[in-house]
Amino acid sequence: MGVTKVADPSALFDRQREHLFFTWSAQRDVLPLTIVEAAGPRFRTLEDGWLWDLESQVYNVNVGHGHAHVKARMVAQIGTLPAAAPNAVLPIRAELGALLGARTGLHRAFLTTGGSEAVENAIKIARLVTGRSKIITRRNSYHGATLAALGVAGDVRKLPFARDLAPAYHVDDPYPWVDETPSSWVRNLTATLEREGPETVAAVLLEGFTGTNGMQPPPPDFWPQAHALCSAHGVLLIDDEIFSGFGRTGRWFAHEHFLAGAMPDMMVIGKGLTSGYAPLAGVVVSHAIAEHFERNKLWCGLTTYAHPVSCAAAVGAIEALDRDGLIDNARARGEQLGGRLRALVRSLEVVVDARGLGLMWAVELNRPAAPLHALYRERGAYVPYRDQTLFVCPPLCVTAADIDAIVDLLAAGLRMA
Repeated sequence: MGVTKVADPSALFDRQREHLFFTWSAQRDVLPLTIVEAAGPRFRTLEDGWLWDLESQVYNVNVGHGHAHVKARMVAQIGTLPAAAPNAVLPIRAELGALLGARTGLHRAFLTTGGSEAVENAIKIARLVTGRSKIITRRNSYHGATLAALGVAGDVRKLPFARDLAPAYHVDDPYPWVDETPSSWVRNLTATLEREGPETVAAVLLEGFTGTNGMQPPPPDFWPQAHALCSAHGVLLIDDEIFSGFGRTGRWFAHEHFLAGAMPDMMVIGKGLTSGYAPLAGVVVSHAIAEHFERNKLWCGLTTYAHPVSCAAAVGAIEALDRDGLIDNARARGEQLGGRLRALVRSLEVVVDARGLGLMWAVELNRPAAPLHALYRERGAYVPYRDQTLFVCPPLCVTAADIDAIVDLLAAGLRMA
């Protein structure tokens, strides 16, 4: 394993900070996190040593750090052909396309460099196919950081740009929900469609399992009824699996937990597609949508469309998920993790709730989580947080012993809160 050598960490931080922005931050508030090596479910920093990676970097390093097969696939592609025009025919592109068709159950993909671009192009495709314009989303949703993606979602990160965004159309999704049929989520979706006029709605865009906006499991009738309502009105159902896809929830895609025997019309993918080893995302569409563009122009394109090295990383990551049994492991380790986190709800007053699927969990507290984030860094874990919620999303390669060590560390910190 290669180790990054840093003579003066403080000087390195200052040099990077001078010339590169840090994301989602007031620049003066950023604290250094100098990563010098990584392996499996952990990475090492100069500031804090080895840390459990409970964010999987950006919730994307599903196969774990330093996976030899993924790296070998990328190196082989660099040696063969490291760059190519968007419409060039390449073996690695054909290989990835076939894998995506087999794994998603859909027909054809449009590949982008990031999830926000994938959502943007899913919206464009929905509007081109239906001739309609409105996109309905859950109020507690996040679909990306570009203007169109921010505009359709309900996330608070849209607020600085609110005056410049088109009107949004949201389904209220109260949580925790009451066990009733039809659920309030379904009633709200039905009412939203009726109010807006289904003949004006191009698509309903739903996260397979919502990410850092709460990780709230939907009512059991929501996905089936959303599919039925979309089918009845000629509205396309788009499943955003950027966060929850490629094994994160213990299934290939999160909608498999909720939508038995049916498929969305489109699926947006990213993050775990390459396990973060290279930038790649995309939207995969049904045969019917693909057929539309046999005779109608696809008004979508990108300079680094289907970049060959990124395609190689994706092929390697999908193969690694299969060969290493990581999706079954995510399911088993998720059950272990969920059981232990729910026990903390019963034993510690500071813990209000623990909810999730697979290796995608939220721990809601009765106080701000920021002090705990700092404490955990000192004690050996990088734990992402938002407001009063900690997120526990390690790489899918964690072992049973790893899970116990992680929860023991979390519990010790919570007892000090």
